[in-house]
Amino acid sequence: MSPTARRTALVRLLAVATAIVAIPTAAPAAADEIQPTVTSWGAGIVGQLGNGTMTDSATPTAVTDLLRGDVKKISAGGTSSENGFALALASSGGTVRSWGHNASGQLGNSTHAAQKVPVKVPNLPPIKDVAAGGEHAVALDEHGQVWSWGDNSYGQLGNGRNGDNRSVPARVQGMPGVTQVASGCDFSLALLTNGKVYAWGRGIYGQLGNGSRDSSTVPRQVTGLPKVSSIAAGCHHALAVTASEDGDDAGKNVVKSWGYNIYGQLGNSSTASSATPVDVDWLEGVSTVHAGAWHNYAVMNGGAVWGWGHNQYGQLLDEDETFDGETYRTNRTAPIEIPELRNLTKLAAGAFHGVALKDDYVYTWGQNADGQLGDGSTTDSHTMKRVLHSDSSTTDVTASLGGNTTYTH
Repeated sequence: MSPTARRTALVRLLAVATAIVAIPTAAPAAADEIQPTVTSWGAGIVGQLGNGTMTDSATPTAVTDLLRGDVKKISAGGTSSENGFALALASSGGTVRSWGHNASGQLGNSTHAAQKVPVKVPNLPPIKDVAAGGEHAVALDEHGQVWSWGDNSYGQLGNGRNGDNRSVPARVQGMPGVTQVASGCDFSLALLTNGKVYAWGRGIYGQLGNGSRDSSTVPRQVTGLPKVSSIAAGCHHALAVTASEDGDDAGKNVVKSWGYNIYGQLGNSSTASSATPVDVDWLEGVSTVHAGAWHNYAVMNGGAVWGWGHNQYGQLLDEDETFDGETYRTNRTAPIEIPELRNLTKLAAGAFHGVALKDDYVYTWGQNADGQLGDGSTTDSHTMKRVLHSDSSTTDVTASLGGNTTYTH
């Protein structure tokens, strides 16, 4: 072959090779087309991780068949890791799914068998709010009516009886026009559209807020509250943010609290429980409150975050230099500011830990006995741990009321 012919052949081979390399590949899916699942980590021994197992996980795991974009809210209950469960409210259609412990019928699916993956709660109208308690649950439908199911040892289902658990939802009578619900370990709360708060269930610690320590099987009004804009429930205590009023009180939203107070979770500089609402010290201009089992957080209108209550595992991110990483910290009977949490996006309080969405990351801190911090260990942390990057589909974080499980969606 002549030199000219060889050059011609080489040019043709290069052209073919270039064409092969240039064959287009499938374009990656757009970011808004990606629908990652809800994630969970921590205690999982009764199926509360929702990932098809009954084992703990110290790193984030996917909740089976539950996409973040399909979920409006997750509420997680339980009084410990041994009875944790979760509810997921759909972002459209108002359906509810549940998983985890079910000995008291708290999954609402007419059985008492634990579920390792989410199952639909039947016999409910379209729902707009859910709240998981110790071993019971309440839901709010689109017409302002409350539904309940699960444990009824103290009348926390609000059906006029106690001791008869229900494994299917039933209406709670006597409260038209409800706008928000909350559940404690053994009691329930409802905020009405007129700003009044009702409570029912166990009352031994004053958590019903009506001046009595008796239990109530029907909703009763919490006494001594001004108009309220939002509510939250810890294990045996409750919080309410007062609504802004006209005139001199405009924008001065404060926090009221009542119930159990051995760790200072009422925030009034004492450890005395109260059967009527008391003022949480020196908080004004509050946007939202978040109640864990034994500690609380308040987010202010300007972005600052304050916390109070149980602090022995560093739940309040207290930088007290007199304590080191091997020593329990001091509980706080009045709010302290938490600078690390300023300008966060979302926040939740668990039994003895906290979780926040901030600066495109999910952070955790506090107790880690069951891996609820999600950092691959079971070591407690008095400082924030960066667990995972938050893509655009992550909108909220949740921690179980009295257990040790964390969720993002």
